[in-house]
Amino acid sequence: MKNPLINGEEKTMKQILLNETGGVDKLKLVEAKKPIPGEGEVLVKIHAASVNFIDTIIREGNMPPGMMPELPFVPGVEGTGVIEDANGTGLEVGQKVGFLGVIGSATYAEYALVKADKLVVLPDTIDLNAAAVIPVNYVTAYHMFKNVAKVKEGDKVIVYAAAGGVGTALVQISKILGVEVIALERRDEKVKTALEMGAKFAFNTSKENWVDDVKKTVGENAIQHVFNPVAGDSVQNDLELLAPLGNIVIFGILGGYGKSSLMEETFKYFSKAPTLSFSEIYATYFNEYNKIEEALKQLYAWLEEGKISPVYSILPLEDAVKAHEMIESGKVRGKLLLVNS
Repeated sequence: MKNPLINGEEKTMKQILLNETGGVDKLKLVEAKKPIPGEGEVLVKIHAASVNFIDTIIREGNMPPGMMPELPFVPGVEGTGVIEDANGTGLEVGQKVGFLGVIGSATYAEYALVKADKLVVLPDTIDLNAAAVIPVNYVTAYHMFKNVAKVKEGDKVIVYAAAGGVGTALVQISKILGVEVIALERRDEKVKTALEMGAKFAFNTSKENWVDDVKKTVGENAIQHVFNPVAGDSVQNDLELLAPLGNIVIFGILGGYGKSSLMEETFKYFSKAPTLSFSEIYATYFNEYNKIEEALKQLYAWLEEGKISPVYSILPLEDAVKAHEMIESGKVRGKLLLVNS
C-alpha cells in the first residue's frame, strides 16, 4: 500500500459527505483523506462533477429497495478531471479524462478513484466543464437514439422535458442525425429554450389542448418515436400521437405510475402495433459497456468539432446544498456542475 503521508503529514481533500438522509442540510462539506488507488484504479483530480436528480433521491433516502447505498456516502457518478496518479495502468499523469461511473463514484470531491478501463482520455484542448455534461445526459440520449429506438433520418420524435438535461442532449443530437424534434415542456420560457436549441416545434403541456395542437401542427399519427421520462398517464397521449409501428421509449417515471392501466391503454391502439421500450443506462453499462464507451468517444469528438454545445451552469463544490435546491426547484436549464477551483 502506498504511503498516504508527505513529510509526515496526511494528504487530505475536501468532499461532500452524506451521513444521514433528509433535506439539503444533510450535505456536509468535510475534510477527508485523499484516496489511494488500488489495482486497476487511477486517482483523478476532479475538475467538474455533474449534479443529477438521482443525487437528490439518494440524499432523501428514497431509492428503490436494494438500491440505496450505505451511509456515509459521497454523491456523484460522473465527471472530468486530470490524472494525478496513473498507478501503473498505462495512462499518464496530467492527461485530461472524462468518465461515467456507478453509484458510489464519489465525484462530489476534489479527488476520486476511477477504474482505468472506464476512463476516456480527452484532447488537451477540450473544455472540461462542457465535457462533464456528456456522460449521463448525452450518453443516455445517444444510446436511446442509436441503440434503443434506432432512429432514422427524417423521423419525427417527441421529446419530453426538452429543456432539461437529457432533453437538451436529445435536441442537439437530433440535428446531427437529421431527426425532427417536437419538444414538450411545462413552462413557456422552457418552450422558448427548446426552440432556440433547434426543436422544430415546441408545446406547453400545461395547456389543456396541447395534444390537439400537436396534431394540427405536425399531423395525425405522425410521430415515429416518443422519448418519455415522465411515464404514468402521459403514455395515453403518446399512443394517441404515435404513428403506426411507432415506438415509445420510457427512461424515467418522474410523474409516478399513474392511475390508468398501461396494458389497457396500449390495447386501445392495438391496430397501430406500437412498441414500448425501456432505457436504463446502467443496464447497458453493466452488460454491454462497449456501447457506453463507443457513445462517450463519439460524443466527445462531436464536442471538439463543435457539433454539440452542452447547456450548463456551474457552482463551486462548496455550494452543493444550493445545487440540490436548484435541482429540486425544477428551474435548472440543462446541467448543473460542481467545480473545483
